[in-house]
This record gives sequence, C-alpha cells and structure tokens, in this order.
Amino acid sequence: MELTPAEHQRVKDLVNGEQMQAVANHDRVYLIAGAGGETGAATRRKIVYDLLEDRSDPPAISIQLEDFGLTKDHMPLWCRVFDILCGRATYIVAVIEDFDGGYVWELGLLFAPSYREDVYILKRKYADAEVERDKYDNGMAISHMELLLDSDRIHEWIDADELKAVVAEIP
Repeated sequence: MELTPAEHQRVKDLVNGEQMQAVANHDRVYLIAGAGGETGAATRRKIVYDLLEDRSDPPAISIQLEDFGLTKDHMPLWCRVFDILCGRATYIVAVIEDFDGGYVWELGLLFAPSYREDVYILKRKYADAEVERDKYDNGMAISHMELLLDSDRIHEWIDADELKAVVAEIP
C-alpha cells in the first residue's frame, strides 16, 4: 500500500519526533508488541512494558506503537512505523496470547532475517490442550513461531506471575 504525501510526512514526523528523541537517550530500547486496547491481554503486555522500562543497568526504555500516537484510525501507517521502530530497538518483545488479532502481521515482520536475532516471544500457555489449539490456530503465524522454537527466545507462561518471571530471561 502506497502512502499519500501527507501520510509519508506523518511517518517521518513520528519517527524523528519528541518520542524518538527520548529513545535516543537510552542504551537499551525494548519494542513491545502484542494485543492492545482495553483487554486482559493488553494489561499483561503493559506488565512486560513496565518491567523492561524499569531496568537501569543499562538504562532502558520501553516503546510501543501507541506511544507514537498511532490509533486504529492510522492503520496504513502502523506497518511502516513498526518496521522503523524494529530497526531502532535493541530487542523486540512480543507478548502473545493467541493468533487472533491485528498483531499477527507483526509476527511476519519480526521473523524477517534482519530482525529475527533481536526478537523474544513471551507466549501464553494454556492448561487445556484444546484451548491451546484454538488460540493458536493460524498456519502463517505458526510457521513464524517455528523459526524460534529451538532457540532460547521463546518463553512460555500461564499466569501474570509466570509472565513476570519470564521477563527476567530477556537481556
């Protein structure tokens, strides 16, 4: 999808603006991806955001698309800005609870060879095998996850306490 000149300028303003200047002052930048909105999944993503943001050795900052003023009304810009933010992040952390959402396309970008080494996945595990299958029934997303299954960059969790514990596994 081609951007209009106004949309292209908006992307430039976003990735070179005040929010990005704050990022430049940190040794470590965590880009947090996952479900947004007013959901339990978004609340758990915020837990990860806050825990990584609080790191001080080295000084760290967490960012997410929403920090740059992007809403669902700006969907054509999301992919471009997300791609740029991936390139500026030290680590990209995806908090995944299912494959049913707009963030599934982000997974495709995260597994591009240029970003793959910087990606950590915090994947929710469900106690019930049938629920687990239903939550992760998306062939394209599964193929992206397969690329990391044999690495130390996928960490599973069941509840918020375990989620907090696996965040410690991220550099």
